[in-house]
Amino acid sequence: MFKKKNNKKDENLNRLNQIEISKHKEPFEIKDEGLTVKVLDQATLKKYKLANNKPRKKDGLEKEKNTDDNIVEVIDIKKTYLSGNVATDVLNGVSFKIKKGEIAILYGKSGSGKSTLLNIISALDRPTSGKVIVNNVNLPYLNDSAQTLFRRDNISFIFQNYNLLQNLNSYDNVETGSYLQKDKSKHLDIKKLFRDFDLEECMYKYPSQMSGGQQQRVSILRAIAKNSDILVADEPTGALDEKTGQIVLKILQEINRDYGTTIIIVSHDPDVALMADKVIYLELGNIKEIINQERKWLIDKEKIVK
Repeated sequence: MFKKKNNKKDENLNRLNQIEISKHKEPFEIKDEGLTVKVLDQATLKKYKLANNKPRKKDGLEKEKNTDDNIVEVIDIKKTYLSGNVATDVLNGVSFKIKKGEIAILYGKSGSGKSTLLNIISALDRPTSGKVIVNNVNLPYLNDSAQTLFRRDNISFIFQNYNLLQNLNSYDNVETGSYLQKDKSKHLDIKKLFRDFDLEECMYKYPSQMSGGQQQRVSILRAIAKNSDILVADEPTGALDEKTGQIVLKILQEINRDYGTTIIIVSHDPDVALMADKVIYLELGNIKEIINQERKWLIDKEKIVK
């Protein structure tokens, strides 16, 4: 159970009613198996809300760029979620770098903070504190509209849910990804993608005419077709059978090899971790270990020109 830490006898959090919590004038913490829950005073609560929901005020650091050949730099990132004036720490000062063209895995059990971290890197969420520079953009300083433009121009997403447009067939859904890629040299052959994914028979079907597995594969095709500098994927093979999962991983490596796309994947699958250059192990909001390794190639290491 969550326990309140003070000089008196430990007290169960459930004994604290909402009136007592809301009137508390000094913040205090409750810890349980590595998870920290804070009860905040009003002044501290206001600071947390501003950090989580508003762009950081310009202070001269907003123009910072990536160093060396890094495309992602995360420095001392903390993320705290709020429920009323109860705050839960999800990330506790996380730091790492990802180089251009790397495949990186955010690896850990459920609740380790890996999906939250992915959302912060891809400008879907804001850090409570710390620095996040992605593709030469200092993300915490962006307002909501600038975040949207950043995602449009820099990130391809593979979500756990499908997010397909119900009034478009599969081909048109995938083509919407291509429309967002301004660099025509990076446009992919959509029909080839359908062939590679064993989805030719679904090319002109609508989402309502396909199985859940087929819809997921089409949503993955749409992200791949956008072919941004960075592709992020939250458990891309989680709901797929082994054969289809291998197809997805092979095509991700192919995109990485042929276009130098940086790929960041959330996973708890050790087989997925083998295909990466960097594995970032997360545990209870902390980095347990970072491993730089020689990836396992699922395709030819060099592109074969026919």
